[in-house]
Amino acid sequence: MSLPMIWFVFTPGEKIILRLCSAEAETVELLSKVLNGNKLASEALAKVVHQDVSFTDPALDSIRVDIPQDILGIWVDPIDSTYQYIKGSADIKPNQGIFSCGLQCVTILIGVYDIQTGTPLMGVVNQPFVSQDPNTLRWKGQCYWGLSYMETNIHSLQLHIPERNGTETSSQLTENTSSEAEAHGFSAVISTSEKETIKAALFRVCGGSVFRAAGAGYKSLCVVQGLVDIYIFSEDTTFKWDSCAAHAILRSMGGGMVDLKECLERNPEKGLNLPQLVYHVPNEGASGVDQWANKGGLIAYRSRRQLEMFLSLLIQNLVPADTNT
Repeated sequence: MSLPMIWFVFTPGEKIILRLCSAEAETVELLSKVLNGNKLASEALAKVVHQDVSFTDPALDSIRVDIPQDILGIWVDPIDSTYQYIKGSADIKPNQGIFSCGLQCVTILIGVYDIQTGTPLMGVVNQPFVSQDPNTLRWKGQCYWGLSYMETNIHSLQLHIPERNGTETSSQLTENTSSEAEAHGFSAVISTSEKETIKAALFRVCGGSVFRAAGAGYKSLCVVQGLVDIYIFSEDTTFKWDSCAAHAILRSMGGGMVDLKECLERNPEKGLNLPQLVYHVPNEGASGVDQWANKGGLIAYRSRRQLEMFLSLLIQNLVPADTNT
């Protein structure tokens, strides 16, 4: 049975409440009002939303996890990178697998968290526009998921990620990971609006391996996929619905997503825990959507060991190069 949904659609001079009806024909009738009587399009859309969808995955079918439903909260972003979706660019070429803009940067984000602790538990990132058939012009997508609850950590990429990008808890990081990381100087993905001080430090740490991309969900996905080591953003313009899904997947891989500002102020010699983002507490003194902003910025990562090395280098290089002591 399809889940009911309500869409609010505005047309000139009229407000229409469009809902998924119990009968497909009724949904067609409502859609026709929005689509100016285009019955073929209305029927095609209604057929899609009324069909039963079943997802199976051998990895998930092999485990059983009982999570109390009354502790779960959900953050959903139905279209992340909305501007890229509206623009609809399909001819963008990737740089080492990373798209700076275009439909490939559009994601659908579903993150599930513990309402008592704010810890992300489950995440789904759907990338609907991965590749386009040159003949039919139809798009193929890809869905990524992760589950991290108590002793269970499982994700959809664990059979496809090289050992260097694995988790420390599963002993997939080899002893020479540290030297390799230092040798290649790390790679990072950033927003086009990133602060100049951060960009300058990143170029000193990462050299030419700093990539710009649209969409918080997509940039997080670049870390999940192993295309880069780090996604860093210093502004407060991402929100809980932007980060929860990928954060859950990264936790299942042995990584996470932390508050950048707190990381920069933290003293690693005191052994303080990394300030993971949480999803259940609004920002004090804020109102509206700002209650749920990631106020201190963020860093997404796959390996704590790599993150510690990266932070050490970043902090060193945030100091102006011409400063004399």
